[in-house]
Amino acid sequence: MSSVPQASVAAPNGSGSAKPRRSREELHDLVLTAGREVLLSEGLGTGAEHLTFKRVLAHLESTQGIRVTNASVIRRIWDNQEEFQLEVVHSILDSQGDREVGLSSQALTEAMEHIDVSTLEARRASLSELIRVSCAAFLEAASGSKASIQTALGTYIMANGLAGADSPLVEQFREMNRRLTERYEELYEAGLAICGWRIKPGFSLHDASVTLSALAEGVLMRMTVEPEVNQTVVQVRPSDGAEVEWSLLAIGMNALVDYVGEPDPGWVG
Repeated sequence: MSSVPQASVAAPNGSGSAKPRRSREELHDLVLTAGREVLLSEGLGTGAEHLTFKRVLAHLESTQGIRVTNASVIRRIWDNQEEFQLEVVHSILDSQGDREVGLSSQALTEAMEHIDVSTLEARRASLSELIRVSCAAFLEAASGSKASIQTALGTYIMANGLAGADSPLVEQFREMNRRLTERYEELYEAGLAICGWRIKPGFSLHDASVTLSALAEGVLMRMTVEPEVNQTVVQVRPSDGAEVEWSLLAIGMNALVDYVGEPDPGWVG
C-alpha cells in the first residue's frame, strides 16, 4: 500500500529551521479552517469569490505562523480555487444553527421546571413564558455567533444569483433548512405538550415551524443593519406579577401560537 502523500509547508522566513512535513489531511484541515475564519470574519454576503488562496494562506501564516505555498494545495488538495471556495461554504453550512438550537433547547428545558399547568389560564401563560425565554436564548446565541442564520441567507442569495437555483450550494442550503426545521419541531412539540396545547386541525407542526423560522430569519436579517430591532418590551408576567422583558421575536411567536394553536382536549397533566 502506498504511503499517504506528504505536503511541504515552508518554515517562517528567517527561522532557519527545517520545513515540517504535514500529511495531506492535516494540510487540508489547516487551510479549510483558515478559509472559514477569513470568510466568517467578513460575512458570506460579500461573496466567496473573494476567498482566494493568497488571502487564506496569508491569514494562516499571520495567525499561526505556518507558511503554506500555493503549490502545496493547488491540484494536491483542491483542483482549483472555486472548488476550495465551495468546500469552505459547505463546511460552514454543515454546522449552521447548531449553537442557536442548543442554547434555545437548554433555556426551554430549564424553564419547563418552573411552569404552572394547574389551570387552563396557567397553561397558556406558561406556554408564553417558554416562548419568551427560548426566544431570548436564541437571539443571544445568534447575535454572538458568526455562523448565524443571516450568514446562511447571505450564502443563499449569493449562490442563487451566481450559480442558479439548481446549484449544489443552494441544495446544501435547503438541506440545512430541513435539518434545522426538524430540530426546532422537536422543541416546539415538547413545549406544546408539557403545557397541554396542540396545533389546530388544518395546520401542521411543520407549517408552524416554517413560519416561525421565517420570522426568526427576518428578525436576524434586520438586526444586521438595525440592532435596535433586538430591543425588548417590558411586560408584567401574570404568574407572579414580575416585570419581564419580551423580544419582538417572542411577541410575534406568541401571537402566532394563538392563531395556529389551541388547548388539547385530551391532555392529562
